[in-house]
Amino acid sequence: MTTPSSATQKQRDVVHDGDMPQLRDRVRELEACWDRICAGEWSWDHLASLRDHAHTLAESASSLGTSTISATVQQLAQSLMHMEAIPPDAPAPKMRADIDTLFTTLIAAVHASESESHIRLLPAPSAVVERAERQSIVLTIEDDSTAADHMTVQLEHFGYHAIVVSTLNGVADAARTHPPVAIVLDILLPKGILADPQRMRETIRVEGDPPVIFLSQRNDFEARLWAVRAGGKAYLTKPVDIDRLVGVLDTLTGAFTPEPFRVLIVDDTRMMSTLYEAMLRDAGMLTVALNNPTQVIQMLNEFQPDLLLLDMYMPTCTGTEVATLIRQQAAFISLPIVFLSGEQDREHQLAALNHGGDDFLTKPITAAQLVSAVTSRIHRARAMRAQLSQDGLTGLLTHVSIKEQVIREMVRAQRYGTALTLAMIDIDHFKRINDTYGHAAGDRVLKGLSRLLHQRLRRSDSIGRYGGEEFLIIMPQTDGPTAFHVIDGIRVRFATIGHQLGNDDKETTVTFSGGVACMCPGHHEGSVLLEAADAALYTAKHAGRNRIMLSEGSCDGNTSSHHR
Repeated sequence: MTTPSSATQKQRDVVHDGDMPQLRDRVRELEACWDRICAGEWSWDHLASLRDHAHTLAESASSLGTSTISATVQQLAQSLMHMEAIPPDAPAPKMRADIDTLFTTLIAAVHASESESHIRLLPAPSAVVERAERQSIVLTIEDDSTAADHMTVQLEHFGYHAIVVSTLNGVADAARTHPPVAIVLDILLPKGILADPQRMRETIRVEGDPPVIFLSQRNDFEARLWAVRAGGKAYLTKPVDIDRLVGVLDTLTGAFTPEPFRVLIVDDTRMMSTLYEAMLRDAGMLTVALNNPTQVIQMLNEFQPDLLLLDMYMPTCTGTEVATLIRQQAAFISLPIVFLSGEQDREHQLAALNHGGDDFLTKPITAAQLVSAVTSRIHRARAMRAQLSQDGLTGLLTHVSIKEQVIREMVRAQRYGTALTLAMIDIDHFKRINDTYGHAAGDRVLKGLSRLLHQRLRRSDSIGRYGGEEFLIIMPQTDGPTAFHVIDGIRVRFATIGHQLGNDDKETTVTFSGGVACMCPGHHEGSVLLEAADAALYTAKHAGRNRIMLSEGSCDGNTSSHHR
């Protein structure tokens, strides 16, 4: 027998406590309808009303996980189904007695639940999700202390902390003390020969089985084959290009965890929408529930969900009407819409899909079924969206996509009265890099900077490739001085990273300049924010490059520009 996870169980407690009055009222409506039938007020309308109330109550109780109430309602629903065959008069005494007993048990269970005082409240989802400062440990086996020190400093810029050992004999002890996410190993041992693959595989096998990256000055087939047989996941030649090494580490260790899935739930029954929120949140998703469908467009703009979970039957309007309304707006034409309803008729389900739905799920539904359906839909939608909105080289948002994101964030900041900061950065002397070393070298610099931005910024921040070597960063709920401090820190780190741009072993450092502008109440209007950031960048360029300028009046009360 499986049990709900702690998060889902906690949310069920919220549903249980906060919505017991609603459940109690439904029980009373059902009982009142039953009393009218037993008092001789038999009619098909009363029977239909009784069945409707019983169906809704059974659906809610089966999803809530309250064992006594759920079991009793199920028995009650089954007993009421037998009334379809009775003549249009009062039910037989035995049927009445059985159902009266079930009502007595049900009402007692509801009262018992209401008397329990264990109300729990879930905190509202944070508006800003911080990107954790990552210090993933990389175990490095390198007998050249100079090379090891250099690699340690370079990896530190990208959030990796290198633990260096000089021989294979130190691997086991180092791994026990500092469990690594990956092992970087120079396969050219002091004697200048390759070790036996089987011996090497046994020596570097540590708890957790982290991926192994081999480094070598050799680039021949034999050395690469040896690395494969030793279990290597990657092979890089020395001198090591730090951009390539970090790229391999990010790929093998899953350094960039995807943004949590965002699901908007529209269901007029608060009890059910809260439960679906619990199921999805327990799977790591961000959710917002609406019980009033008339607010759906506003919330689509503000929450920007990956998927809309939509009820079919609501008092204000139907789910198909909501879906049709949404599909008439170009901004939401590709948003996955999944209907979640108790509707069992296949023709009605297909009709709903023809009005803009992508899938149809039936109630009651388990957490595993709901999470699986939502996850598969969002995975596909994100993959398709990435093809259209992400720059092919850097993986950042395209020029069009980042400008659209600016508009959305401006609307949100103005609505809630929060700060919003833009940073425009540009790589210094980028044309000289392309002319001197070639466009492939320039591409490596672009990818290196985009990777560093991802590492050092929050998940709530948006990053786009605004032009050839120009990047635009959106920092919600961030004032100008704070953004200046963050971007300037990234500038300092980037300026110390060595890039292998030519065919020799020489490393070259590259810098960038930037302009920061903040939209705060009483300061910048949204329409001029981009221009303000661009003007600050222009000032930084003409002031000598390799510096960040803060636009005048950017939320700090100071009208002077700042630079370092």
